[in-house]
Amino acid sequence: MGASEPAVLVADIEGTLTDKSGRETGPRLLKSLSLLEKNGVPLILCSGRGADYMVELRRKWGLDPRQPAVAENGCSIFMNGTETPTYNIHEFDRVRISERLRATGAEKLGEFDPVKKHEITLYPKGFIAGKDYTAADIQRIYKFVRRSLEGVPCNIFYTSASGEVLPEGVDKGTGLKFLFRKLGRSPAEALFLGDGQNDLPAARYLLGGGGLVGVPANGHPELKQLASFVSDKEYHEGASDILEHFFTALRKP
Repeated sequence: MGASEPAVLVADIEGTLTDKSGRETGPRLLKSLSLLEKNGVPLILCSGRGADYMVELRRKWGLDPRQPAVAENGCSIFMNGTETPTYNIHEFDRVRISERLRATGAEKLGEFDPVKKHEITLYPKGFIAGKDYTAADIQRIYKFVRRSLEGVPCNIFYTSASGEVLPEGVDKGTGLKFLFRKLGRSPAEALFLGDGQNDLPAARYLLGGGGLVGVPANGHPELKQLASFVSDKEYHEGASDILEHFFTALRKP
């Protein structure tokens, strides 16, 4: 790769490396990711998904499953085969907050992620079984969560597929900063790909340190305003477009 090109790639999953649902990607993008890693540019997944999910996803995509990751929107990092929380687990009463959401009608509106270890994720009804949903469904969940948890110390975000409740002060930016310090990486080395409101903290962290941000056409308006490059293509096709913009080896001759 060229000397002026990014040395590390950081990317969200749903709506960025995949379609809206997070279930499908494209061979063009997988070929690019594989080539980048073979040329010494690692892919660090930075997602609301859990660490175990990301390890299996990398295996499915034919990528090295041992690469570091930022999991559960910054609540933990994965490194050297071990998951480490980035927050004080005694200061976030996940059980009590979940019970409050249930008591105010969460399960009439959506369904909880059953495997998360740190944050609380509320999907639209039927999401886990593969049912389609709309952006309006996500906004209803997000507004409901904000109303239900008014006054509760926590961080509330929405993604392309869910509403998210995190420990106060935790987000993808804090998680990525934690991981980069462990790895001895600088934000100036990185290119970040993201599409959602929950990607804004990671984008701001990298841009503040001299890094780059690429956003597909389906990206959040605020994220597009920050971006170094915005693709006119959506989802994983947009991610492919962004990578070809920043890495000369991926461009067609």
